[in-house]
Amino acid sequence: FPGMGNQYSAPEKVGHSPYTRSGLAPPPLAKKSSSDKPSHRINDPMSLELHMADERVRAAGLSPAEREWRGKWLADQHLHADEPIMVDAVHRQLNPIRVAYRLPFDWLYKHLLRPTFGTYYGTAVRVTLPKAIMAFAVFQTMYYYWKYEAKDWAHLRGIETMPQKEILIRRHDMEPALVDKGLANPAKYGYISPTFEKRTAILDVGETKRPW
Repeated sequence: FPGMGNQYSAPEKVGHSPYTRSGLAPPPLAKKSSSDKPSHRINDPMSLELHMADERVRAAGLSPAEREWRGKWLADQHLHADEPIMVDAVHRQLNPIRVAYRLPFDWLYKHLLRPTFGTYYGTAVRVTLPKAIMAFAVFQTMYYYWKYEAKDWAHLRGIETMPQKEILIRRHDMEPALVDKGLANPAKYGYISPTFEKRTAILDVGETKRPW
């Protein structure tokens, strides 16, 4: 489980040797009765394990108390069926604000995602889904403002879209009506906002008193 402690789990028993966790007998060692050099594994002359590959050799010289402590340590390496246990108070400490906005998806993860998809895939969904929803909300907000709150002659707020002037190489071969309809022509609107021609208010302001 991400963030939890020991990742070790006991291997499956495949033999009957009492000296190894898997039940397989320790690897045979080359006997050098006439030498003081440590014994090596027969199938691997350059093994760094040397004589420490044999658990009996590693335990040689231990006192009864040390042997008891070693036995307890070996027993501790076997995880319980319910382990690892997720303890939120130990694993992470969140401030009240983070607890509040994480509460819906934490509840969803605890009661639906983890029991349904397992720890790995449930955690992946728990991490990905909120970010996808936030990205979708940001995109929808930007699209809404771009489409319905566009900046025009009557409003200063909103997003202003400036069409670029296209350069056509074979402009003379095209119909003028299609070119004028397809390309932006600021001169057509008197170099003011095109939305001014589509206004629904202030259609007749009367005679102006300005001298120009």
